[in-house]
Amino acid sequence: MKLNVSEIFYSLQGEGARAGTPNVFIRLQGCKTKHACAAYGVECDTEFESGKEYDINTLEAKIKAFNCMNIIWTGGEPLDQLTNEITAYFKSKGYYQAIETSGLKPPVENLDFICVSPKVAEHIVKKNFSKVNELRYVRHKGQEIPQPSVKADYYYISPHSDGFTINGENLKHCIELVKNNPTWRMSVQQHKLWSVL
Repeated sequence: MKLNVSEIFYSLQGEGARAGTPNVFIRLQGCKTKHACAAYGVECDTEFESGKEYDINTLEAKIKAFNCMNIIWTGGEPLDQLTNEITAYFKSKGYYQAIETSGLKPPVENLDFICVSPKVAEHIVKKNFSKVNELRYVRHKGQEIPQPSVKADYYYISPHSDGFTINGENLKHCIELVKNNPTWRMSVQQHKLWSVL
């Protein structure tokens, strides 16, 4: 069991329902469907050139060094690489496993928390998921409230940022969206305000 990993780091989750919790982030390299995001005008925050292959034992040793039992699988698109066998391995070791995915691929087993941040048409997400823990949509000024096809425990709007700078116009727009649609919540990328990864 091997994974191509862009980076492994220990930080606080900055978004959504689990914001503020400490986690080991495992950013898996690559995304086979990155062109789909570009077609929707979504810029990816991951570079795809560097990375290192880890076998499962070496990866676990790296995670253990942080003394934290919470993992977030992210990317790129983590479901390009994650398998039931890999998540079962970490489940057997007692790790809490969350994932951040675009919704382009069906989920694997043994996940404790699924966050889908759709980058493509809703019918594609609906094909792969019926219910998730969290739906999180990025919005620019002028974009409407989403009409999700998937049920979730939490529905979030997140203003598109300019790198580590919060875009004021997008933020104000998202505030109004949430005020006018109170079943939704605001999720600002708090890690950028905290100046952490």
